[in-house]
Amino acid sequence: MDAPVRPPAMALALAASFGSVERWREAFVAMGYSLGETPGQVLLVFRPQEGMLVHRRTTDRAPDPAGGITILAFDNPGDIESFVAGIDWNPAYERYQEAVHAASEAFGADQDEIAGALLLDVRRAGVFEQASSMIPGARWQDPAAVARWAGELPAGREVVVYCVYGHEVGRATAMRLRAAGLKARYLRGGIDGWQSAGRPLAAKPGREGSTS
Repeated sequence: MDAPVRPPAMALALAASFGSVERWREAFVAMGYSLGETPGQVLLVFRPQEGMLVHRRTTDRAPDPAGGITILAFDNPGDIESFVAGIDWNPAYERYQEAVHAASEAFGADQDEIAGALLLDVRRAGVFEQASSMIPGARWQDPAAVARWAGELPAGREVVVYCVYGHEVGRATAMRLRAAGLKARYLRGGIDGWQSAGRPLAAKPGREGSTS
């Protein structure tokens, strides 16, 4: 069995784009085998206009026609299963993080710009489970399942999502929502920045009391 993908935010990105880390592995390996003996590459690419990771198979090493940024590259001929088992996810995650930050910077919302917006807490499930508070008026949505719930959001309504620090989880989720036609932005600084600014917090549903 392959080791878990670390850092967790990289695993979340794979799950959000492919359904689960396991499905990503299966699809990447299958695409590698599909090359046969033909020289070429199987790429894991971040496409900003879609806000998600996709696979790309190429035999000519040409740039991605959709402007994607390569996160991982398997060169054929080679052992695709050994390649996947030996991936160092830290530099891959750094490339992903840089790509998301560069593509999403224009879609940030400051703390004074969220009034009237539909506010969504998109902290990772494990992080949210351990949290005791939220920004008032927010509701939690699993960022790993954004493809499922994006279509349930009201069209035409401004949406602001936040994660812990306003890094790639919130940014990538906002980009996915924008790709689905929604007016989505991410909260700069996340809930950590909100709390550091002395803004009020509310108790998470099921928790007694409130925090400020």
